[in-house]
Amino acid sequence: MKCRSILLTLSLLVSTGLSANTEKQPRLVVLSPHAVEMLFEIGAGDSIIGTVEYADFPMAANQIRRIGRYDFIDYEAVMLLQPDAIIVNTSTTSAPMLTRLEELGFTLVDTSVSELKQIPTRLLELGEVTGHQQQARQSADKFENTLATIKRKYQHKSRIDLFYQIWPSPLTTTASPWMNEIFTGCGANNVFAGSVSDYPQVSLEQVLSSTPEMIIKPIYHGNSNQEAVNWSEWPELPAVANEQIITIEGDLIHRTGPRVLEGMLQICEKVEQARKQKIYQPKEPIEVVSR
Repeated sequence: MKCRSILLTLSLLVSTGLSANTEKQPRLVVLSPHAVEMLFEIGAGDSIIGTVEYADFPMAANQIRRIGRYDFIDYEAVMLLQPDAIIVNTSTTSAPMLTRLEELGFTLVDTSVSELKQIPTRLLELGEVTGHQQQARQSADKFENTLATIKRKYQHKSRIDLFYQIWPSPLTTTASPWMNEIFTGCGANNVFAGSVSDYPQVSLEQVLSSTPEMIIKPIYHGNSNQEAVNWSEWPELPAVANEQIITIEGDLIHRTGPRVLEGMLQICEKVEQARKQKIYQPKEPIEVVSR
C-alpha cells in the first residue's frame, strides 16, 4: 500500500511550503535515476542534495552525494542532510523503505510512471515543487509533441513481432504497460504483451514458438551477460534468419524520464529496418533441440 504522503503529494507540498511561492529552492533527496534526469531537464538539478547509485545522467549528476540504492539507503545520512522532501518511485523503491521514511517524518513525492503520458505530468509536478514551472511546461510540451510525432510516423505500419530480452538467465522479458506502449507506437507486437507479470520469466521454448521477427537486447548497468543465450543456434528463427538481433542502450528505455523518447525512436528505427528486411517466415513450429 502506498504511503499517505505519496497519495497526497501536491497538497502536502503546498502545505509544507514546497511550491513556487518559496523564496529558496527546496533541498531534495532523489531515490530514482529517472527523477534525477527529470529535475535536470527542468533546470532544477541544483536542488538535489543526495541520490542513489546509477543516477549518472547528465554528467553533473555524478557529483551528487550517494546515500544508497533502490533497495537500501543510509537513513542516518538522509536525516543529516535534512531534505525538504524525498523523491521516490513507488514502482522500484521498496515498501519497507517507503514506510520507514514516512515514519521518520519526511514528505515523499512519487514520480513513478506506468504510462508515457504520465511523464509530462511528473515534469509539471516537479516544476511546481521546485519553482521551475516555465521550463517544466516547455519540457512537458516538447515531450508530448515528440511522442505524438513518433506515433504518427510508425504506429500504423505493418506489425513486426518482437521479443525484448531484459535478462538472459533466467530468461526475462517485459509486458509492462509503458514498454508495450513503446513497442505498439513503433508498429511492433510484443510477443509476450499479454503476460500477467510486468516482467515475466519465459522459457526458451516459449520464445522459439512465438517466432519473433526481431530480438532486442538492452545493454545497461550490470547485464554484460546478455550473450548467454546464443540465438544463432536457431537459424530457422525469423529474427536470426533476417539478422535482426539488435542491441540498444537500456538506460534510454528503462528510465521513464524525458530521454525515453530517444530510446523509443531507436526502437522504431530498428523495427522499420526489420520491416524492410522481412524475407523469411518459418513454415513449421521451431523445436528446441541440442546443437
